Amino acid sequence: MGIVIRQSAKTLIVTYLGFLIGYVNTLIFYPLALSVEQIGLQRILLDVTGFFATFAALGATHIPVRYFPYFKDPKKEHNGFLFFLFCLSFVGYIVFVALFFIFKDTLIGIYSRNAAQLTEYFYYLIPFTFIQLCLFILEVYMLVQLKPVVPRFIREIVIRGLLTLGVLGILYHMITFHVFINFIFVVYVIALLLLVIYVYSRGVLFLRPNFSVFKNPMLKSMLVFGGFVLLGNTSDIIIRNIDSLMLGSYSGLKSTGIYTIALYIALVLEIPRRSMSQVVIPLVAEATKNGDMKKIAEIYKKSSINQMIIGGLVFLVIWCNIDNIFKFIPNGSVFIAGKYVVFYLGIGKLFDMAMGINAEIMTTSKYYKYDIFFYAFLSLLAIGTNMLLIPIWGILGAAMASAISIIIYNLVRFAFIWRIYRMQPFSKQTVKVLLISLVVLIFNYMFPHVSGHFVWDVAIRGFFIAVLFSLLVLLSRASEDINAVLSRTIRRFLEKVQ
Repeated sequence: MGIVIRQSAKTLIVTYLGFLIGYVNTLIFYPLALSVEQIGLQRILLDVTGFFATFAALGATHIPVRYFPYFKDPKKEHNGFLFFLFCLSFVGYIVFVALFFIFKDTLIGIYSRNAAQLTEYFYYLIPFTFIQLCLFILEVYMLVQLKPVVPRFIREIVIRGLLTLGVLGILYHMITFHVFINFIFVVYVIALLLLVIYVYSRGVLFLRPNFSVFKNPMLKSMLVFGGFVLLGNTSDIIIRNIDSLMLGSYSGLKSTGIYTIALYIALVLEIPRRSMSQVVIPLVAEATKNGDMKKIAEIYKKSSINQMIIGGLVFLVIWCNIDNIFKFIPNGSVFIAGKYVVFYLGIGKLFDMAMGINAEIMTTSKYYKYDIFFYAFLSLLAIGTNMLLIPIWGILGAAMASAISIIIYNLVRFAFIWRIYRMQPFSKQTVKVLLISLVVLIFNYMFPHVSGHFVWDVAIRGFFIAVLFSLLVLLSRASEDINAVLSRTIRRFLEKVQ
């Protein structure tokens, strides 16, 4: 697991820097420059195009994870693998455009009542989806070659940094919201161009027509895998985004705007999970190819405890400062309606992290087809719980539905992996982390509020929570990897002090 920790470090740093920029954008500049409805609108545009691009990819964003090791050969331009991915996804894009116009009136009707502004930008979805699709393909192509840092830098920092300029343009009355929406599209075009340049600079932009993959005996299994992944991805996106999409339809753009702010606060929990996944998945794919189940089991257990520790710390710092966090946000008195949205979303994401790399194990195994049935059931569950809970509790209902779906979806995968491989990610170290988290939470409620400006309370409370949690993790030896990192950090600090 040491290699995963080391390779995850750069990606984690880049992702957190990107999140910091996104934090300033979403929690400060957006509430200052945009109305709640406008925040909801730009959120829905990005969610919808991401969903459409995943559909149009026809599984091409996951095929490399499982099959790239079989075609990897730089001297032979990876046997035309990138060319194949783009051919497959372009076919999917043509199908998407056809379906888009067939169901145009239905799509407009869904949002015309409570989110009429979205219909003004309806046709933006076609080119925007194409840009997102190309980004997805190139990102996964570099990921399977263990070069995720620069693509992540472009997505997390370049895109968000440029969006900062756009929202500042609105704030200082230099551009209108309509121009800002156009600017978002331009930003993603720039990101795609930068990614193309990077892939070319690494000498792996192999787009010359090469039909080796099309002639390979594995083509049929790849297409079948892509079809199953398409169904799975569609269901996964439904599970993860149906809350904000259905809020726009049921409750309007204002509710979506409030939910967006709360969601962004909770999303910080996903960063360690996403960063580790990008490094782990090629390793799991290679181990699967070699039949090394012992290696997979080791990564499974260590990913669970490491993510649980990092996620637990982040969740505690956020939740123990939640009221103060909303004080940072302009118009915080409006957005604090999403306080418990953060809690329920956070619990769902924390549970997902604690379950380790179950998704990666399923995706790279020969049992990947079963995942589709799990996804189908859970997407129906997500839709059903949102339809039931949003009319009753609004944004809180959407958050509860999301948490319920994520928890059940992980439990189903957990049970399946245990039954097939007799592998599970938990140990007595898991209990230690749960007890440590409980102790720190109790400490927070005993800790007095710092008088004066709330910033002091955030800084002092956050500091003591982080120190107490880290010390307890270190003393309990809950994780060998994190113990090594903490011990090395403390030793270097003491050396500098001396």
